Amino acid sequence: MRAHRVIQGALLLAAAQLPFIVACASVVEGSDGAETEAEPDRGDDTDPGPESSDTTSGGGADVPDPALDLFACDFELSCERVVVHISADPPETLPCAARLVLGGGTGVLGSLLTPGPWIDETESLIFVLGDGTALVQTRERHCGSPGMECGPTPVWEAPSPHQICDLVVSPDLEAACEADTEECAFLPWGDVTNCRAVEEHTCEDVTALLAAR
Repeated sequence: MRAHRVIQGALLLAAAQLPFIVACASVVEGSDGAETEAEPDRGDDTDPGPESSDTTSGGGADVPDPALDLFACDFELSCERVVVHISADPPETLPCAARLVLGGGTGVLGSLLTPGPWIDETESLIFVLGDGTALVQTRERHCGSPGMECGPTPVWEAPSPHQICDLVVSPDLEAACEADTEECAFLPWGDVTNCRAVEEHTCEDVTALLAAR
């Protein structure tokens, strides 16, 4: 009988505590749920993920590729390259260039402007096409001005885009060349004007143009 009452008392005690256990569990569960609702999912704001970060990996606008380097083609010059510092050297290059342009044929001229006093050079390749125009590409290198560190042999900057330019021939040039006077001179750095961008030419393209006339 005593055992029966002990069992009955335990059951009654358990029954009495059950509402408190359920209520406590509800409070705990509700508390967790409240935290979940109060803390919205900010994963998109705090972690952009690899796909989002990839969109800025380029660092801005694309940099265009450098133009094909015609200087690397090693074309043979039709006249010796003229170097201009204070005066043109060698001077015989200018009448040679004038006769090439007047003759209506094709050929290759080269010039190097080096005004100094530091290394301040602009080199040009001029492919005379025989129709009053030329395909031109230039390149530059600069070194030695105050604050500019450089080695003994500064490298050339990327060459310019390819251009088609007009060749200026004065009315008196032919007569001067026939008379073999000092006015028989074509200036590769000054008598090349009205340049405009053109599609790139490979070494083979230029060879074909020079052989066309």
